[in-house]
Amino acid sequence: MEYTVNDDLRACGLPADDDDDLTASAEALFGSSVALINVDAPDDAGAGAGGDGRARSGAWNDFEPIFETLPSGKQVRIAAKCRHCNHVLSARSASGTGHLLRHQAQCVKKAKYAALVQSRIQFNGDGSVTGWKYKPDVARRELCRLISRLDLSLGFGYEEVFEEYIQRAHNPYFSRVSRQTTTRDLEKYFLERRTSLIDSLHSVTSVYLTSDIWSGNAKEDYLSVVAHFVSTDWELEKRVIGLRLIDCSHNGVNIAERVESVVHEFGLTDKIFAVTLDNASSNSRAMSKLIPKFVGYLGPDPAPLDNVNRENDNALRGLLHQRCTCHIINLIVKSGLKRIMSYLEAFRTAISYLNSSNQRIGEFHNYCIVKGVKPHKFGLDMDVRWNSTYLMLKHLIPYKGTFSTFIAANYGLVNGEPLLSKGHWAVAEKIMEFLGIFYESTVALSGVYYPTSPLMLHHILEIACHLHARETDPLLMSILTPMKLKFLKYWQNIPLLYSFAFVLDPRAKMRGFHNVLQLLSQAVGVDYSNYFTEVRAELYKLYNKYENKYGAVRLQRPSNISGSSGKKKFLG
Repeated sequence: MEYTVNDDLRACGLPADDDDDLTASAEALFGSSVALINVDAPDDAGAGAGGDGRARSGAWNDFEPIFETLPSGKQVRIAAKCRHCNHVLSARSASGTGHLLRHQAQCVKKAKYAALVQSRIQFNGDGSVTGWKYKPDVARRELCRLISRLDLSLGFGYEEVFEEYIQRAHNPYFSRVSRQTTTRDLEKYFLERRTSLIDSLHSVTSVYLTSDIWSGNAKEDYLSVVAHFVSTDWELEKRVIGLRLIDCSHNGVNIAERVESVVHEFGLTDKIFAVTLDNASSNSRAMSKLIPKFVGYLGPDPAPLDNVNRENDNALRGLLHQRCTCHIINLIVKSGLKRIMSYLEAFRTAISYLNSSNQRIGEFHNYCIVKGVKPHKFGLDMDVRWNSTYLMLKHLIPYKGTFSTFIAANYGLVNGEPLLSKGHWAVAEKIMEFLGIFYESTVALSGVYYPTSPLMLHHILEIACHLHARETDPLLMSILTPMKLKFLKYWQNIPLLYSFAFVLDPRAKMRGFHNVLQLLSQAVGVDYSNYFTEVRAELYKLYNKYENKYGAVRLQRPSNISGSSGKKKFLG
């Protein structure tokens, strides 16, 4: 063969003069998609053929094979990862590549479209800007969060109207998600969050638990366990760590078993600081079984309960078992409210009369507009919720004039008098004013994301002084005696945790605590001088426990050495 100048160009890595002719001839014979074969390359470097000489699918131009090593040492292909979207599809050696080719066609089309349109940006949490790219897995995870938080149907993501809304208003790439896929995604997301929560609780030193029993729409009862703790970032956190079906008797043994299983599952047995439950006798029996198992954090002092019926036992005012304050307020109010419910019967009759006819509701609506008053619908209270009585009166009293006139004109007279007289409204206003402080205390002490234990003594003192100040009221005199008895039943022996939290508040300290006990003693007639001494001794004892438990950690911290103290001096 004659050696030409084109051979010298190829030897230097440069294109020869006749390469265009070869390419044109190849396109004319075999088509434009056929590439020239590099005869100098190794035998296994061909992209169009497999190792056994079979034709290689074009799908592998955009997929990366994933292999698994068998016990015999042989590697077998089990999956393939898309180089565009990182999606993993099954791709066993014995299977075909038709599904890979279909996925490839869609991904390549999306990649070409993305290269033509303007890039999208997004702001990160730290203020930086990065390119935004649609990720189907992220969209499905956020759909799971939406369904969980709003208690939506599992098939919500498959609704055609939802897909149309998302595609038109937010993201044209979104596609519907079936109920089965959402179910699998929810289970996967739950397991991920549960594992993350268990890992985060490892760094938590102590946990406060609350528990209650809830009834679902399917007539099934569930026991919930909620953990309250301070994170490593010094933020107050709340997490539901257990929701267990309790399809048996709600006795102390069954409640204790389910609470203990949840605590053990999350590794919190030696981190329990206190547990808050309702004031049911079954909860007291449950705590008598749980206290000996949860003493790993603070120790067994105060001692566990020997007899759950002993109201003056020191353990009742201990740290581990705390009674729900809002539930105690509910018991105090209901003990007295049932004696004056008859005074409010006329208001219930009037509201029921108004709500029993849509035509009547419309007439009252138009009447309010004529009088220049904003129309409002009124609801009846419920026997099991005293705060519904307060809210009924709170919403009704501002409409005293319009509501009375409308009822008198439509309902007629009762024994020759209007259904709602001035005396009825005077009683309603006094009852609403009396219940106001209980409602405000319930709202304040029901907080979740702020500490409520330092507020306990403040509201206990306010309620005691409120009851003491109404003792001479002729209307409320009959209800104050049972309410004060219920108050003393639960709060004559003040829980130690309330006192510790109040003293540790830098605005109060021991001097403020002494003043509060004096005011409380005047309101309820109980001598708290011995209790003040007891709190001081128990607080020192608690400090020594923390010193023994965490003193070594405090000593290991580097000391903050300052070159000067006091105010800074500026040199002129």
